[in-house]
Amino acid sequence: MITTAAALLGLATGGLGSSALVQYGPAPTHLIWWLLLGADLAAAGLLAMPETTAMRPGVLASLRPRVAVPRQARRTFASALPCLIAVWMISGFYLSLGPSLAAQVLRSPDLLWGGLVIFLLNGIGAAASVVASRASAPAAMMAGCLALLAGTAMTLAAIQTASGATFLAGTAVAGAGFGLAMLGAFRTISAQAPAGHRASLISAYFIVSYTAFSIPVVVAGVVTTHVGLHRTALGYCATIAVLAAVAAGSL
Repeated sequence: MITTAAALLGLATGGLGSSALVQYGPAPTHLIWWLLLGADLAAAGLLAMPETTAMRPGVLASLRPRVAVPRQARRTFASALPCLIAVWMISGFYLSLGPSLAAQVLRSPDLLWGGLVIFLLNGIGAAASVVASRASAPAAMMAGCLALLAGTAMTLAAIQTASGATFLAGTAVAGAGFGLAMLGAFRTISAQAPAGHRASLISAYFIVSYTAFSIPVVVAGVVTTHVGLHRTALGYCATIAVLAAVAAGSL
């Protein structure tokens, strides 16, 4: 729960904070990068923290990547794939096309709206993962897939009708689905690995997650230059809705 909520809170505050700096701060194309550099340098202070375990040989060998899905986890991993892909595709959608869609649907030149939709998706996702922290993994996945399906359908309707209120409401519902489904998928998959294989299984989980997070938005960016933002967003949302429906059906 902490891992899920912390990641989503980072995305939420980063999206809203950076849009506010671009809209109201000085040097809009430079300031955010200087602040990020400062945050990275501050994080480097972690190197000065004392080690809590005894040193032992094999440091370099431990850095060798190990990615595997144990045999006993393969069926569960495969059944969770549609949910996992839909979850990270919706996040990539809002982080890439969300601000442009907000400007188009809400008909406002204020760039803060773009950050607000990112904040809504991820902030509500973080809150949902905390509220559902005691729920079983299958229940969280099912509720998340259904909310993701409903939120994506609302977003589709909002884009088609240019309704700002529906767009924001759809984003909020999709955000709840995002947090619940991600929490449920992570718990479901990680619970299938024996202790000695957990790291390699979670590595496979994140490889799939970040592939679904990144490649579809690059494709969407290319498609947008040919068919426009409106049609690309409709196709993207429809794909997510189908994946969420398939995921709910498999559960």
